Amino acid sequence: MSPASITAAALPAAVLLLGGLLPVLAGLLRGRPADRLAALLAAGPLTVLVLALLAAAYGRPVYLDVALVLALLSAAGSLVFARFLARTL
Repeated sequence: MSPASITAAALPAAVLLLGGLLPVLAGLLRGRPADRLAALLAAGPLTVLVLALLAAAYGRPVYLDVALVLALLSAAGSLVFARFLARTL
């Protein structure tokens, strides 16, 4: 595949994923703590996918590195938040 075709396919996909991130962000800002945990669990993979698509579209491997670090940190953050939530409920 040529770089132009990758860019042509990856950018609309990234826009669609970012559109899917809007309800997740609304859930993070409002709602009960359990709803916020669910939104946090959904936001991590969506953001990682957007960064991976941008890395493919623009040919910047740094974005992929950031996506991998974010994947590790979002999983750890979700576990910490779940443990905190278990103490308060």
